[in-house]
Amino acid sequence: MQKLDALVRRLPENHPKRPLVEKDLAKRLAGYRGEKAVDYHLTEVSKKQSLILHDLRLKARTHYFQLDTIILTQSFIPH
Repeated sequence: MQKLDALVRRLPENHPKRPLVEKDLAKRLAGYRGEKAVDYHLTEVSKKQSLILHDLRLKARTHYFQLDTIILTQSFIPH
């Protein structure tokens, strides 16, 4: 996001790629704000009864994927 923000500030207003960069930056900022909002609400979740993992990268066969946040509890993941 910092790189995109710096790029937007340096691109001339009439640059043909500027709308694409601005759109990408807006999308990433919205995602970041959404993650922060979820994190705020998760502060209310009992740490004794759950495990909260952030930015988990997993492999499924030949592809990787990322989970921003996952909550594990005994109710859903028995020990």
